[in-house]
Amino acid sequence: MITIEQIKAARALLGWGQVELAKAAGISLPALGNLERGAVTPRLKTIQAIQGILEDSGVEFIEGPGVRRQRETLKITMLEGEDAVEKLFEDFYDTLKKDGGTLMVRGVSDRKFMKAAHEPLTTFLKRVHRHKRIRSHLLVCEGDDCFVGKPDSTVYRWVDKDVFGLVPSYIYRDKYAVLLWGPPLRVVITQNPSLAETYRRQFEADWKRAQIPPSGLPYLWAAS
Repeated sequence: MITIEQIKAARALLGWGQVELAKAAGISLPALGNLERGAVTPRLKTIQAIQGILEDSGVEFIEGPGVRRQRETLKITMLEGEDAVEKLFEDFYDTLKKDGGTLMVRGVSDRKFMKAAHEPLTTFLKRVHRHKRIRSHLLVCEGDDCFVGKPDSTVYRWVDKDVFGLVPSYIYRDKYAVLLWGPPLRVVITQNPSLAETYRRQFEADWKRAQIPPSGLPYLWAAS
């Protein structure tokens, strides 16, 4: 549990007064004042709320006790070999399973995936179907009529061939991944909030402009 000194130091680091922190944490100004003076024994729930708000605002609490600005994550992972796609799908699920979210996919061909990675793809689809809170948005090439899942407009949309892209790419939470078919087959996963947000905004803009495939097209997989 963070200390009163760390709370004060974190406020100073952010340039916040007690008013700003109390409002952000959802507690009264007198309650925060009493806490920082040591006049009351703080409830764990209150401390956790304050800590969560300060961390979400860019503060990192360190041993000492002390505080500092959070260092932006930059982690690059390389997956290579026949099981690279399977490991990529596992990372999708492991990253999104706790709080849910949207997996944004560009440059993918379901026909190619069904041939090259049928088992990991269908396993992932079954897990997502059971989870309920993981969604997928896929930008596929205009005219592509091979769909694994039902070609619903909330899942699939067509983009112009000129901007489709030859390399499948994926955005999920704070990660951006690309799949290089090779040989050898490689997956590069970059974990960085700013990079992921940049590609997410670009994806969302293209999604809004993309075409909705016509209804009635066949698809290959259905949840059982």
